[in-house]
Amino acid sequence: MKRTYWTPTLVLTSLLAFSQAGHGLEADRLQATTIDANQMTYNEKSNVTVFTGNVLLTRGSLVIRGEKLTLTETADGNQLAKVEGSPARFKQQRDSQVKSDVLLISGTGEMIEFDGNKSVVTLTGKASIEKSANGQLTESISGSKITYEQNTEFLNVVGAPNSAGKTRVQAVIKPKTQGQAQ
Repeated sequence: MKRTYWTPTLVLTSLLAFSQAGHGLEADRLQATTIDANQMTYNEKSNVTVFTGNVLLTRGSLVIRGEKLTLTETADGNQLAKVEGSPARFKQQRDSQVKSDVLLISGTGEMIEFDGNKSVVTLTGKASIEKSANGQLTESISGSKITYEQNTEFLNVVGAPNSAGKTRVQAVIKPKTQGQAQ
């Protein structure tokens, strides 16, 4: 495999956009990205890097796991990342207004896609997102497809078929106590 000096830059740049998704820690953007996998291929002509086999990506508090991670840079400079797995998983600590609070967001799906320019995370196939504060689950949302727009904090969930064959979304939102972070 031909190795170029800017290949790691492509990988790092592609992942910069996701580090903010889900209101991740601001400090994560300053951390180095590490990707471990069984194999990596890079196509310089198409600007596509593919990691396969027990993929583990870490960057600060961000952890992504899957069987395949495809990073693409389009001609206009947009970075796209696609993680596939059974399921693909991500988790990241979120910034908090209260220093003592530990806020986490995690998600699973058969596929997780990240659009860097739009700051959009899309989970498909048995998709779910959970938020927790200090180890206690505060929100849980599931469906067949979840799209989260980080910049506008807009969430769209497409339901999954239930036992009666009806398409439904399920959300569990625990009440906040006074002074509790979201």
